[in-house]
Amino acid sequence: MKVVVAKTAGFCMGVRRAVDIALEAAHKAEDKNGGILTDGPLIHNPQVLKLLKEKGIDTVEEASNLSESTVVIRAHGITPTRRKELEDTGAKVCDATCPRVTRVQSIIKRYSKQGFYTIIVGDEGHAEVVGLLGYAEGRGHVVASVEDLDNLPAMDKVCVVAQTTQDKRFFNKITKLLKERYANCQVFNTICHSTSRRQEEVVSLCHEVDAMIVVGGRGSANTTRLVQICEREGVPTFHIEMEHELDLGKLNNCNVVGLTAGASTPQWLIKRMEDKLLCYRREKAARAWNATKVVFNTLVGSCVYLGIGAVSLSYANTILLGVEPKISYCIIAALFLFSMHVLNNTASREAAALSEPTIARLYDEYRSIFLVLGYAGIISCYALSFVLDFSVFLMLFLASFFFVFAFRLHILPPPFSNLLRYKGLEQFAGSKEIFFGVAWALTTALIPFLVSESKDMSTLGVAMGFTFGIAFLRAVLLDIRDIQVDRIVGRETIPIAIGKKWTQVMLVAVAAAMALTLLASPTWGWTSTFSYYLLPCVLYACLYLYLYHTRIIGEGLLCEAVVDFNFILAGIIAFFLWKKSIVSPLPEILRSYF
Repeated sequence: MKVVVAKTAGFCMGVRRAVDIALEAAHKAEDKNGGILTDGPLIHNPQVLKLLKEKGIDTVEEASNLSESTVVIRAHGITPTRRKELEDTGAKVCDATCPRVTRVQSIIKRYSKQGFYTIIVGDEGHAEVVGLLGYAEGRGHVVASVEDLDNLPAMDKVCVVAQTTQDKRFFNKITKLLKERYANCQVFNTICHSTSRRQEEVVSLCHEVDAMIVVGGRGSANTTRLVQICEREGVPTFHIEMEHELDLGKLNNCNVVGLTAGASTPQWLIKRMEDKLLCYRREKAARAWNATKVVFNTLVGSCVYLGIGAVSLSYANTILLGVEPKISYCIIAALFLFSMHVLNNTASREAAALSEPTIARLYDEYRSIFLVLGYAGIISCYALSFVLDFSVFLMLFLASFFFVFAFRLHILPPPFSNLLRYKGLEQFAGSKEIFFGVAWALTTALIPFLVSESKDMSTLGVAMGFTFGIAFLRAVLLDIRDIQVDRIVGRETIPIAIGKKWTQVMLVAVAAAMALTLLASPTWGWTSTFSYYLLPCVLYACLYLYLYHTRIIGEGLLCEAVVDFNFILAGIIAFFLWKKSIVSPLPEILRSYF
């Protein structure tokens, strides 16, 4: 059974923005009086609402005292009257209305002032529709079906808009009938582009699959619309909120299953459903593919793949440093980094359960094994480094103590921690990404330098700078991927602190600095011309940043595998290209391979 996941499945821009605004408001209000309330459910997804409530974000109740609270207007928007009511209570009003909804509000407001009646093609009683009606100055009507057209009065001037999550085909059908009925009929297709693309993709997907699964809250209008579209296309359709609701036995005769989700469905629910489907195989060929998938997930999720990257990068750095490569350098780096990542994954189960359920299940099921492997790896690393050189042992011992223990200690006293909202280094934005890069630089570049007879600090600087750069780019990109989860669990990261746009600018600047350093260092005598050979690693980093930005590599372990391959790429370049370049020019080497 093949599973096809819709590219547009999951949070839309408006929902993502609303959740971000609410979480940011909760973050700012941590040390202040009053709570964070939303005027109605922030989004129509009970699982997300439960997580938000755990973060102190609740819904406004009728008897709530709002004078010291922050009230977040949800993505659906509210009426002008309701906004004034909230402001009159003394509450701080935080507007998270979707910009697409704001545009519809402005259209209705503008035409209402010109004496137009408003017809909203949407669901009667839906929060967005109720909010839009508030801008119609008492001259608004809702059309939810063709039959509703019979109840419309005679009107001289009509402005027609759509609920942003409306079915495009239905809207076009209604507007055609309205134009025939009213001479002066101004029509505005205000269906969100994201909604249109989502619906178009679902229609296309229905022609390729034997069944469709739609993940999302049952109170979500856009999710229900997707279900209706799938059913209209004649495909067996299953609307579920959680993966355990699906009876896999009903898919026995399906060779291809499509998976999509509403705009208020978080990625982790989609991933859980996808994982459940991928684990369900009937045919031997499918079981073989499933076994391959399990091997891939285990390699990446267990950090073995990352350990291979450590070996590769360590080898490349010995070449860059002009040091004779030794297997001991590579093994020590791999053991240290593998252990640190495994122990960190074992400790960070809450975040993993949301961002990558495959890893979470792996570490939950084999937690004791991973703990043994993690501690065995670090002890083996200590032993090998002690035999190799005491300075290496001391450096790794202090580094592991700092990364595992001191990094998480609450080192700031209460007066300062209350003022800064930070208790330790872990809570400072950017600290995790910086220490990740430092750990890779120390283990893959500094170890060979300490043991060798080389004293050229400029060469060491280039090697550590290059290593830190590609590790830092990797860490920040995965933080961009997990920004929603990090907000929910309370982590501070660079994308949360400065926003995605400025984070992307920063990553481009880091990549440019790395490229310029590698280009200039042979000219200045800092390194050999091998630094030129490492430029593809910088280009590869830029490539995966672009692929993620354009949603080509998406989320999950595939994204992680693509990103982590950059470490392996450095080793491949060093082993296969540089060694041959000593006796043959690069063009001849490339021709021999291709």
